[in-house]
Amino acid sequence: MKLDLGLQISALLGDFTKLAPRIKHLTFNTDACGDRIEVRCSYISFRDGQPTFGDFIDTVAEHIIPFCLPRNEIRGAQNELSQGDHVTAGRIMMRLSEKARALFIKAKKGSHRSGEAGEIVLYILTEWLLQAPQIVSKMYLKTNNQMPVHGTDGIHARYDNKAKRLHLYWGESKAHVKMATALSSSLDSVKEFITDGHDKREIEIVATYSDFDNLDEDSKEAFLRYLDPYAEESNERVVTHSCLLVFEFSLPKGTKPEDAEEQFKKLTRDTVEHFITSIKKTVEDKGLAPQRFEFFLLPVPSVQEFRDKFQEKIGWPND
Repeated sequence: MKLDLGLQISALLGDFTKLAPRIKHLTFNTDACGDRIEVRCSYISFRDGQPTFGDFIDTVAEHIIPFCLPRNEIRGAQNELSQGDHVTAGRIMMRLSEKARALFIKAKKGSHRSGEAGEIVLYILTEWLLQAPQIVSKMYLKTNNQMPVHGTDGIHARYDNKAKRLHLYWGESKAHVKMATALSSSLDSVKEFITDGHDKREIEIVATYSDFDNLDEDSKEAFLRYLDPYAEESNERVVTHSCLLVFEFSLPKGTKPEDAEEQFKKLTRDTVEHFITSIKKTVEDKGLAPQRFEFFLLPVPSVQEFRDKFQEKIGWPND
């Protein structure tokens, strides 16, 4: 039987179409960015003239289990559910939820970073829009004190059957009041990542800790050849930095509720169009022209509330 690596990897994807009522996407012409930069923008759905911020945080928090835990740990609950044992499945899922929350909090406190939802949003958008499943749970590895996994906020992959190329995505999530600050911080992190040679370490992590539950052995071997510097396939490995920029963006006072969403979309489009026309030069000025980027832009009513509401949702203790 002919090996279909693309199909095997895409089978690892989660189904995010159910999030369509909560997260809307705007499309843009990004020709001005060149062929190494792509820009996407999503926004929180509106209800009666207001963004459904609370519902958005709730749905994001519900993805903490697949974001934090390996697939084989989740499979047990899925097996019980498929057999009709909803009680056992529910008990397993509750235990997994508690474990995922504890892992997330421990990893964040260990890195001295706030427990914002950005990394989970980036995970969702990369799987949903790029069709690239998470192949290593960095959050799971970060809780092992013997595991030096500083670097990216996420690792995803997809395979192009036609071009026979493996695409790897190194994730970077930043949330700041101003979009320009989020962008600058993101590019600084990418530059530091490259300068310090973390790319090699990330490849080693992918090769050793890839979460390939249920992937057949032939597919695993084919995937690993793209990571092996002694294999010809490694010349067809393509790396992209997927960067989520969360920033504050609100409507002018006095905007009528019935006009709110359309006005928000118009003003957001204006902001993103400016980003598109300037991002190529900004990347070049940082000395990152050879790199590939996928930028996800997400305007929110308040960055602080974005952090606080999520931390409250997952039971982050007040220290």
